[in-house]
Amino acid sequence: MAPRQIFSATALLLALPFFGCGGGGSGRGTATGGGSGSGTTNMYMAGDTTNASGTYIATSWKNGTATNFTDGTSDADAYAVAVDSSGNVYVAGDTSNASGTYIATVWKNGTATNLTDGTTNADGNAIAVDSSGNVYVAGYTTSASGKYTATVWKNGTATNLTDGTSDADAYGIAVDSSGNVYVVGDTTNTSGTYIATVWKNGTATNLTDGTNNADAYAIVVDSSGNINVAGDTSNASGNYIASYWKNGTATNLTAGTSNAYAYAIAVDSSGKVYVAGDTTNASGNSIATYWKNGAAVNLTDGTSYADANAIAVDSSGNVYVAGDTTSASNYSTATYWKNDTATNLTNGMSNASVFGMTLSTK
Repeated sequence: MAPRQIFSATALLLALPFFGCGGGGSGRGTATGGGSGSGTTNMYMAGDTTNASGTYIATSWKNGTATNFTDGTSDADAYAVAVDSSGNVYVAGDTSNASGTYIATVWKNGTATNLTDGTTNADGNAIAVDSSGNVYVAGYTTSASGKYTATVWKNGTATNLTDGTSDADAYGIAVDSSGNVYVVGDTTNTSGTYIATVWKNGTATNLTDGTNNADAYAIVVDSSGNINVAGDTSNASGNYIASYWKNGTATNLTAGTSNAYAYAIAVDSSGKVYVAGDTTNASGNSIATYWKNGAAVNLTDGTSYADANAIAVDSSGNVYVAGDTTSASNYSTATYWKNDTATNLTNGMSNASVFGMTLSTK
């Protein structure tokens, strides 16, 4: 997998008049949606903040106003967010118990439901809600042999996508208008190489051949039924290349001379593809970056570390990106950009980041 601090991603596609989604992150990464239709476009974000003890608190923001889902007594993270047609807000992530084991968790309007029992580590990395109100979460559980197992929960019931004999994880999820469930992530071969993988209704298709490491972090199914996936591949030098796949055909967004990653994807109503992630400069600093139809836009100048973890486009063509920047005090600051203009959600005096985002008129 690409070297992130924690990582995961998600994408969501509601059977609503939305377009675009994706996710990714510097902790866990997550999701996006594009708002459409009449009414005010609300921006929902998911991530985490930290308290004075350095404990991570699962946090969401609606139009910049924060709500904490956990009390800070033990670590918790929020990685993905979805909003259904009735305005219910669902967030996926994890909480930890007294033993320090991570529990895959989903919150509905702030109320937590555990998806796992805390005997082994598990995470909810991505979330989607279909037009019938079914809630899908993608992530991982841990097998008896200690391997990560790519897992999907539908309304709380788990289905394993892999058999647990080798590591695999699920980072993104989308449900199309016909009820097909798409999950993206990675699997590993006998050499331990990561393979970018997409599952449709549980059936796996490899996007890469296992020669070099590759990951798939986010997915969106557009209005024409095209399957768009964001992730990364690596070259013979071991550098990661920001990439996306449309219906299985790869496009490289960077040249591979330095590391770059793609964590989120959105498609607008005209079919333009937006991808968000990071590039790296000569000093080794990560630059928050997005690509519009392959053309790169740097959101930060590379003087300090920054991430772009989620992206969405609304019906007016406004582009929203979320992630984090580094404050003068050297803390990660939860940040979003609207049309390339940054707004900080936290004060930069403790660590915080945004990993998932969606737009909704609800």
